[in-house]
Amino acid sequence: MSAKKTDNPLLSALRELLCEPGDCYTEHALIKVLVARGLIAENFNDGPQRLFQTHFLLFNGLYSLKRELASQRLGLDIGLVDVRVYAMASPSTDSVAVETSREARLSEYYLNWQHFEAATNASVSELLDNFWRQFGRVSSTSGDRLRALEILQLEEPVDYGQIKQRYRRLAMQVHPDRGGDTEQLQDINWAMSVLQPRGQNL
Repeated sequence: MSAKKTDNPLLSALRELLCEPGDCYTEHALIKVLVARGLIAENFNDGPQRLFQTHFLLFNGLYSLKRELASQRLGLDIGLVDVRVYAMASPSTDSVAVETSREARLSEYYLNWQHFEAATNASVSELLDNFWRQFGRVSSTSGDRLRALEILQLEEPVDYGQIKQRYRRLAMQVHPDRGGDTEQLQDINWAMSVLQPRGQNL
């Protein structure tokens, strides 16, 4: 997957999908539409690097669109669960809507193509590890492994093939797009981050 620094191939479709107040999609739903239109490859989740670059490409497009919509007095709420267009209460004083410090950091990250270009399987795995460490949830203790196995409803002895199969089944069951629970999905993802050997792909 490749993209030029100033050319996001998803932006035109995102302009069409997210253009009116009330338009709302989850990240999964947006990817599904973009896959159907041939703008994202069907094997977009084949390994950490490809999955990260797909996610980055989508969010680069969303943050670019957010800047465009601000000039039309429309906001774009890019949340953890869904993305929603809304009408601004008052015109922004700048071409970009006022952002919180967190939103500004995310915008700066996703609009910097160097993060896309530098991504490798190893760097993405390290990025995920660092994310979980921020919450004090990743360590090499046996207690973490036991807890992770419990979340995935598994017991020792178990091999990685069984772990991966159970993870995929549970993640599908509890995904918010299928009426599941976001917190359960986060727990399942954490469990997989603990149990997944370095260098292995989902």
